[in-house]
Amino acid sequence: MSVTVIDPKNITNYNRTDDELQTFWLFCILVAGKNSDTTSRVLSKLLTKISPYSTPFEGIRELGEEGLYNLLVENRVGQYNRIAKAIWQSLYLDLRTCSREDLMKIHGVSHKTSRFFLLHTREFCEEIVLDTHILRWMREKCGIRDVPNNTPQSLNKYEYFADLCKYLMTTHFPGLSLAQIDLFIWTEMSGRLE
Repeated sequence: MSVTVIDPKNITNYNRTDDELQTFWLFCILVAGKNSDTTSRVLSKLLTKISPYSTPFEGIRELGEEGLYNLLVENRVGQYNRIAKAIWQSLYLDLRTCSREDLMKIHGVSHKTSRFFLLHTREFCEEIVLDTHILRWMREKCGIRDVPNNTPQSLNKYEYFADLCKYLMTTHFPGLSLAQIDLFIWTEMSGRLE
């Protein structure tokens, strides 16, 4: 059994090492549209294959593009082309200072993925992650009927619902950070609240 490197119920950390920051970014790329617990286990397996290196990015560079692709296939990650290209394009990002726009230049990285990474790695971040759980919370718990079922792809529509969501979050959960609220709503709406 592999060690879990990312605990989906405890993902906010503003003091990650370079290794942890790169690992979390890889998780963000891999988890898009997938189960977070399964993704964490798969990522753990992938990292054991490149563990002799000081950071995940260093190990991936050593594998090369073809080696990375083969590793993803061997571990049945799915969406091989998207994920391999996104990871490879990420290898020279400065994950401590990159902007949302920098992240979105990476192949396949969306509004949601870029904001998710920033929200849970940068203290005082004001990004809103419109995943299916947050959107469902807006519909079911806040009574907003015109909220879409899936993450809006157009920037204007995303920002409209993100602004509305931010207002609702800060109204319903005063005194908590947006990262804390995001994680609480995800935990509740995904049925993981204990």
